[in-house]
Amino acid sequence: MQEQFDITLPPQFVYPKDSAELQLAMQTLFEPGTHPYHLLLEALTEENKDKFGSSKFEGLKFEVRNFDAAVLKGRLRINYGLQLTFSCSGIVNNLNNQHSYWNFEIDKATNTAHFTGDEYGELRSTADEF
Repeated sequence: MQEQFDITLPPQFVYPKDSAELQLAMQTLFEPGTHPYHLLLEALTEENKDKFGSSKFEGLKFEVRNFDAAVLKGRLRINYGLQLTFSCSGIVNNLNNQHSYWNFEIDKATNTAHFTGDEYGELRSTADEF
């Protein structure tokens, strides 16, 4: 499976010219409480569904892995802490230093950004060979 989502960029959005500007733009676009932030949390929740438990994400930090300012495409690594709560037993499991990779493309014509996560789950494993 693979998560995807689109966000509408705010009217005051300044298109980044380098990785440093992009990193600052991502931190600003995904401020806690914003619509883009909630879309990202929904995608991360789906991506982590196989870990079971109710998910709570903390400390999202964006790291630019690559960025081509000429075509406004790139790849991000999002680092976060994940807290899983198992409601039946009340056990809480804290998973620190979790990460997720996302490719993105900014479309100036529509003033939107499209994000696509890496494939996860249901991937072929060595167990499939037996």
